Amino acid sequence: MKFINIKLIILIFLASSINAFAVIDVVHIGSFGKGKNWQAKQYNEGASKVCYIVSTPIKTNPDGLNRGEHALMISNFVGDNTKHEPSVDAGFTFKPKSSVEVIIKDNKYKFFTLENRAWLADGQNGKKLIKDMKNGARVVVKSVSSRGTKITDTYSLIGFTKALESIDKACS
Repeated sequence: MKFINIKLIILIFLASSINAFAVIDVVHIGSFGKGKNWQAKQYNEGASKVCYIVSTPIKTNPDGLNRGEHALMISNFVGDNTKHEPSVDAGFTFKPKSSVEVIIKDNKYKFFTLENRAWLADGQNGKKLIKDMKNGARVVVKSVSSRGTKITDTYSLIGFTKALESIDKACS
């Protein structure tokens, strides 16, 4: 009897853990820009859809840093009707209580940080940021790692508008 209870407990635990190991099926919508700088993708999150565009830097200073995957992203979340949420994945842990500065032409935007991610800070104009990205050529992202290293990533905006339009269509 005791043996059956242990098996039952293990079975319940395994059955409840299956969702934690589920593989997200990401669909590639397209590649945009010279050198395919912007990738558009989507996946399902429960009954809802998430669409996003992502780009990796064309230049990093200092060069040759040991860091994980890093990218600039814009996301649409159909479930809560969030559209054009900008974020940065640094590939390293940010300095605690630091912020990230995103620069397009003469316009600067402040992003708040949490571990290795950064999002547009409250009070910043997200619509203006997206408009600047559509009209700009480059985005410069300045940040500081938990080790105190000052890092500047530069992203191309060639193909950004078409990539954004593709996720707006896919997640409409």
